[in-house]
Amino acid sequence: MAPDDHERLARIALTYLTASGDQHIHQQVTTDGAVATYQQTIQVGHGWQRTAHVRRARIALRADTCRSIIPGDPDWPTTLDRLADLTAHTGTGDGRHAPPLALWVTGTADLSTLLHRAVTITGSRAATAYGHHVTTDITTGCAQDGWTVVAGGNFGIDAAAHRAALAADTPTIVIVPGGLDRLHPAAHHPLFDRISTRGLLISEAPPGTEVTRRRFIARQRLLAAVTAGTVLVEAAARTTYPFAAIAAAVALGRPAMAVPGPVTSAQSTGCHLMLRDPRVHLVTNATDVLTHLR
Repeated sequence: MAPDDHERLARIALTYLTASGDQHIHQQVTTDGAVATYQQTIQVGHGWQRTAHVRRARIALRADTCRSIIPGDPDWPTTLDRLADLTAHTGTGDGRHAPPLALWVTGTADLSTLLHRAVTITGSRAATAYGHHVTTDITTGCAQDGWTVVAGGNFGIDAAAHRAALAADTPTIVIVPGGLDRLHPAAHHPLFDRISTRGLLISEAPPGTEVTRRRFIARQRLLAAVTAGTVLVEAAARTTYPFAAIAAAVALGRPAMAVPGPVTSAQSTGCHLMLRDPRVHLVTNATDVLTHLR
């Protein structure tokens, strides 16, 4: 194997062994390289290639359903590297916000092209008719202006954003919390299939990885890091996941935006709380969003 192949294999093996966004592992990989970090992590010396984690990594790399991307590859999203600069707690729940060791991608589109101008739209899974309407309006306007809409594929606001992008005949990107062979929610498989024909599905979790709450929260930092700005359409007061994306966008210095709603709506309470932060911009339509993105 070539040196870069060893590096890729070790990074993939580490994703099976460590938690998403682990700052200590990222710093060690940056300093010592992935191979040395893996050896130190499992403490098996030169027998590292014979471990179960490496066997799983080899199987994953041979799969024809998705491809791996690591730092240094031409289509690696360099905006993710900014996550390494975050030293303060970003609201991601457990403080894990380092760049991913690798990404897995499936779909027909070119990742670099889609992320050249991209915006994240996210929000409540229990979206109201108001939330669906505003999401469709903002997504359609951004898509028509040449922006790729990125979301998490969840029920509610995320799904409304993906569907509006497809209806506008533009690609969209889903960033999922588990492996690309463990897509969540299962009910959205037809939607994910439509997206993959023109857009992309992305995960930092290797194939075979189940969805967990920690991966849900860690995924939010990626939504904020790969795009030029993040829009929160609806969120209840105690919602964790959308808040994490907005907090990461603020920490990264990217435009963080929230849509106000009726003061009587529980699904807009979280947006109103976010808007108390002067770093979060109030937006009501696509024109407002595009103004901040530019």
